[in-house]
Parts: sequence; C-alpha cells; structure tokens
Amino acid sequence: MTNKHHNLEWLDFIISLALNSSKSEVHPLTLKHHQTLLSKAQEEKARHISFLSHQSLNLSSKRKVQHLVKQQHSNLVSLLEKACGNIDSNGTAYSSAAQTMHAISEMIHDLLKFIERRFQDYIPLDETVPAAYLSVSKAELSQRIDIVQPMLVARVGNKTLTDIVFRSIGYPAADSERRPVTFKELFYKRELVKGIEKICDTETELRTHDSLIELLVYLNFNSRSFMNYYTQKLAQRINGSGSIREKLTQLLLFYKEFNQLHRKPGARMTRYDLDVDKVIGNWFAQEIIYLEKKSQWDVIPLPQAPVAPPPKEKTEPIKVMVLLSVDQIGIILRALDSLRILKAKSMNAVFQSITPFLSTPKTAEISWDSMRTKTYSFEEKDKVAVIKILNSVIDWIREY
Repeated sequence: MTNKHHNLEWLDFIISLALNSSKSEVHPLTLKHHQTLLSKAQEEKARHISFLSHQSLNLSSKRKVQHLVKQQHSNLVSLLEKACGNIDSNGTAYSSAAQTMHAISEMIHDLLKFIERRFQDYIPLDETVPAAYLSVSKAELSQRIDIVQPMLVARVGNKTLTDIVFRSIGYPAADSERRPVTFKELFYKRELVKGIEKICDTETELRTHDSLIELLVYLNFNSRSFMNYYTQKLAQRINGSGSIREKLTQLLLFYKEFNQLHRKPGARMTRYDLDVDKVIGNWFAQEIIYLEKKSQWDVIPLPQAPVAPPPKEKTEPIKVMVLLSVDQIGIILRALDSLRILKAKSMNAVFQSITPFLSTPKTAEISWDSMRTKTYSFEEKDKVAVIKILNSVIDWIREY
C-alpha cells in the first residue's frame, strides 16, 4: 500500500540512529550537515502530505483508507515519542543536535495535525494520547489560549462564563497522572479553541456573548457550571417580565430559540455528565409546567362595588407619523430590542410602550401585539426596505 519512499523510513533512520546520542556520534555532525537534514526533512514533509492526499483519493475502499490513516498516524506518533526522547538525551537544548531534533519534532507534529484535520473520521478517537504527543499538543493549545483568552474576556464582559470555559479547556498540572487523555478529548478542545478564535476575529462585541453560547451548545459543552450559568441567565430575564402570562410567553420564546441552535452530531465535552440538550431541555419543560400550573391557579379577587370615577377628559396620546409600513417599523423595534439598544422588561414591553405613539399613512391605530407577531416571519421586501432606510440614515450622519 505504501512504497518505501513514503513509509517514513528516512525519518525513522534520522531519529533512531543519526541524531540518537545513544546509538551514534551525534556531535561530530557539522552545521552544514544539520542544515541539510532540516532541508531534507521539509522535503519529506511535503512529499508525505502529497502522498497521503493522493492515496486517499486512489484507494478503492473506506476500509483501506482507514487502515492507511491509522498506520501513518500511529507511526508518526511513535516517531514523535522517539524524537522528544532524543531531545532530552542530547544534552543542552541549545546544541545543534537538539535544535535539529526539535525542528524535526515540529515537522512531525505538523504532519500529525494534517492527518487529524483531513482524516479525523478514520482515527480511533478512544485511544490514549501518548505522553510526548500530549505534551506537545498541550503546549500548542496553551499558547493559543494565552492569546485568545484576554480578547474573549474583554468582549464577553462576563468573567463567570469565560472562567467556566477556560477552566474546562485547560489541563491541571497533575491531570495526566490521574487519568489518560484520549484523542477525542484532545480534538474536542482544539475545536473549541478554534471556535473561540473565530468568534474573536469575526463577531462584533455586542454579539460575542451570544455567539459563545451558540458555540458551546453546538459542541455539547456539558459542563455543569455552564448549564447552571445558562439557566440562571434565562431565569433572570424571564423573572424580569411582568405577569405570569408574560413570563410564560418569554420562556416559550427562549425555548424555541434554544431548539433552533445548531448541534454537532456526536460532540460531547465529557462523557461523565448528561448532554446539554437533555439537561437544559428538561429545565425548560419543568419551568413551562410550573408557570402553566401557576397561571391556572392564580386567584382573581371579587370585584369591589363600582365607584363612579369623577369625569375627566380623555386625552389622546400625541402620535408621530412614520413613513414606513407597520411591518417595517416592527423589524426596526425587534432589532433594537435584540441588540439591547432598547432596554425593557421584555420584548412585549418594548412594543406595548412605543406603538401607541406611532401611526402610519395607512394605519392610525397600530396594534402592538399584531406588530410584534409579524416580526417573527417578516417578508424579504420589508427587510430590503428597512436596510435601505437605515443606509440613508447612516449617509446623513456621515455628511452632517
């Protein structure tokens, strides 16, 4: 299946013999020899990547591809173990031999990352990560975390959530001594860090918190601390609503939004706790039942004897005519509420308090509930019209 040119024999020879102080005289190698070795190693890396890419296309069955990937991945991990051992045994870390071996180790690590990125489905995820490879991977992950952590903390504005995330990503000092780490766990943490990096690079600061929640739900980040944090935040927002009926409406809306979030099949941070869907889905179900029962058992007091109020003049609210349709006004109000530019007890309260003071050329009395309902499924033409209006506003501000 693999010819001698691509079965890692050259790398094995360099690591096991040429740069192994216990098997050969390493120190007599000149600087030019080391430079030649590094140049050759880069050529081998490029050839091996090309070889694996072509073989994956040319092999006739999935089983053969799986066998090739498993064999190559296992061999590279074994070579990395030997290389790391040679670095420790070659004396000072600043010697030419140690530096050459370190560079070759990084090259092997690059090959491993290529295989894991391109052929992850063929790698046995439940196998334990060897110590040397785990050490290299931890160091790389720590460097990426050191860069992205302060960026995320500044953008999210909630250290409780970021502490939960980074506590789970990191490895305690004695963690590897207590339990083995599998490739599945290592790949999960890499994907989580990659997702956080993407959020910090692409999302606006206002969207960072919600985008992080979406990522954690997508990857089934089933940390108990995270699930407690998420449900507590929802409870705070729901309890800020007015009546029980409004609370129930808000709860059902949050439940709908939660169910519409994307999930990655088979993803799970830890196998020791229940999935995010199960825990938070059960929380929603229990809260809905509780509020429905509470709503049914609310006691309505008997009406008191009517007392004729003193007559007073009915004052109509001053209305502002908006040269948009009711649906277009609703889209703008919904966006302002979603971005937390307007702050109220609930989205219902936003529509209920603002709508009485607005009218359109076609509608003098606007129903706030009808306007709110229409924002859940607005038409594309209304969306385009609103964007055009907002662009006009932006142009006016720029020219002012």
